[in-house]
Amino acid sequence: MKKYLLSIFTCIAFTSAFAQKTELHFALNSGLFSFTGKASDAISSINYNETNQSGYTNNPYGTQSAISYGFSVNLKRITKRNFILGLDLGYENLRSKVTINTINGYTGSSTYQLVATGKTILSSDFINIFPSIGHRFHTNKVAIDLTGGFDIGANLKANENGKATAFDGRVFSTDVDRHTISADVRPRIQVAAIYNKMGIFAGYSHGFLSYKAGYVGGSTECVARFVRFGITYQLF
Repeated sequence: MKKYLLSIFTCIAFTSAFAQKTELHFALNSGLFSFTGKASDAISSINYNETNQSGYTNNPYGTQSAISYGFSVNLKRITKRNFILGLDLGYENLRSKVTINTINGYTGSSTYQLVATGKTILSSDFINIFPSIGHRFHTNKVAIDLTGGFDIGANLKANENGKATAFDGRVFSTDVDRHTISADVRPRIQVAAIYNKMGIFAGYSHGFLSYKAGYVGGSTECVARFVRFGITYQLF
C-alpha cells in the first residue's frame, strides 16, 4: 500500500507543473451503508447464553442501512483542460442494520426460542483514502466535478450492538467485536457541485472484498455498499 500511495503523491506532484490551480477542500459527509451478497441478511436472530449472560447476532451483516458519518480533506489539481487529479483523506464510521425477530436461548441444560422485536447495528471505523481522476464542467457560476476512483479503507475496528425485546418483556442485548478485515477496497464514483467556496456532493461505492471471507460453511459473499452525500468548503 505504501508504494501505491507514493505513486499517487508522485502523480499529483508531477501534474503541478501543468495545473491551472490547486484546491484544498474540507468535507463533512453522511450516508447509507449496508451489505449485499448471499451471506448478508435483512433479518436475523440473537443467540443468547444465560449461563454467562452473553449473546451475539447470528448474522450481523445487514442489507438494511443505518446512518453513517465522516469527515475528510481533499486536494485537487485542476489543469487548463479541466482535468482533475484528486486525493481525499478522512475518517468514516460506517453502520449497517439487521432486524432481530427471534431469540435463540440456552439455559445451560435446555434451549428455547422466543419471538422478539429489535435490531443490531454493525459499526466499523475506517481511515479512508480516495485517489481519483475526473473532469470539471462549468455551468454559469457553478462548477460540476465528476470523479471516479477507489476507496481504500483501513479498518480500525468493528463492533456489533444489538438489542431486542422478547414477547414476554425480557430484553436481550449484544456487544461483540466483529473486526474481520484489515482493509476494504471499493470502486467509487462521485459528483460535486461547487458555488464560490461551498459545495455539495453525492457518490456511490461498491466493494468487492468479502467481510466473511474467513468463515467456514455456506456462502461467504458479503460485500459493502455505500451511498455517500455531504457538504464541502474550499479552504484555498
